[in-house]
Amino acid sequence: MVVSGGTPPFECSVCGPRDREIRNCCNHKGLSEKGRAVTRYTEDIIDEHRKGSAHKVFTLGDIRLYECPLSYITHETWEILRMVYIVRHYGQLPFDGGWGNQPYWFVEAMEIFQVETSCRKSPSEEPIR
Repeated sequence: MVVSGGTPPFECSVCGPRDREIRNCCNHKGLSEKGRAVTRYTEDIIDEHRKGSAHKVFTLGDIRLYECPLSYITHETWEILRMVYIVRHYGQLPFDGGWGNQPYWFVEAMEIFQVETSCRKSPSEEPIR
């Protein structure tokens, strides 16, 4: 993840104790799953954030993370997302053959990505191909 200036906004090697506290690194505030990744605020979530002094750390589409994305999203998930973006960009499958020759986990990851991105698009956007 890199911002327009070319530097990562979240870099564990330079993140100090104060930054880790503010960013709720590794969910040290003990937020619930619904409190860590919010798509819709409820009274319970608002109350949980207030009691835990939680602050929004990152926004991804309509998802608001109340934990550092590097600790919330697993390394394996980042790798799968990277593969999905590479496949979409280059239009080539990662393994020999067609879709029927791809591992089930990869086909499932592509389907999940397609569903999640189509749910978050505005009606004016082009469909993902």
